[in-house]
Amino acid sequence: MELSTADLESSRQAARSEREREVQQEEGGDVKLVITLPGGEKLNQSFKTGVTVAYVKALVAQQAGLDFGKLRLLLGGKPLIDPLSLADCPGIEPGREVAVEVALV
Repeated sequence: MELSTADLESSRQAARSEREREVQQEEGGDVKLVITLPGGEKLNQSFKTGVTVAYVKALVAQQAGLDFGKLRLLLGGKPLIDPLSLADCPGIEPGREVAVEVALV
């Protein structure tokens, strides 16, 4: 079976499109987190729903000068678990604005 140059290029383009679609699925859509710090200050930050809770915590710790090891993120009073992605957390969906609280332990 012989592939023409046009067939080969068409196959390559289809493979590229499929890879791009898979990457977009893994990264997820954008969600805006309104993060309330212990002193009441708010941080507004957009994230892809594919990032982990630990990634968000690290960014918050860096921006707010807090100790990562003592920082907890809460959604509706319930802790968000570090290794989970935001997409795995109930109540966090692409296109939404979600209020998250920071607690120090």
